[in-house]
This record gives sequence, structure tokens and C-alpha cells, in this order.
Amino acid sequence: MNKKNRPGALLAASALLILLSTQIHPEDSTLLGVLQTIMLGVGMAGCCMAVWSFSRGSKKK
Repeated sequence: MNKKNRPGALLAASALLILLSTQIHPEDSTLLGVLQTIMLGVGMAGCCMAVWSFSRGSKKK
């Protein structure tokens, strides 16, 4: 993957992780709750990294 498309792909993958984490319903299972929290955290971190990478890349002209 070339460096130009990396923030877009990271953002798409992060958004997919966030959407998948909302589909998990951990009413009785602690393990599912942990999985949901980890997926949401990784998705949020990925979104932040993609936005940071995009903003940092636009300043290097």
C-alpha cells in the first residue's frame, strides 16, 4: 500500500472495528465485554492516528 492511501485505509479499518464492536452484546459474558472494549479502543486509537497522520502530512508541502 502506498503511503498516500494509508490514512484512508486506517480510518476505514478503524471505523469497521468500531461498527463491529457495537454489534457485540455482552449481557452475560465478561469475555465479550472485554472483547468489545478492546475493539472499541483499537478503533478509536486508529481513528486518532489516521487524523494525526493526515494533518501532519498536509503540513509537509
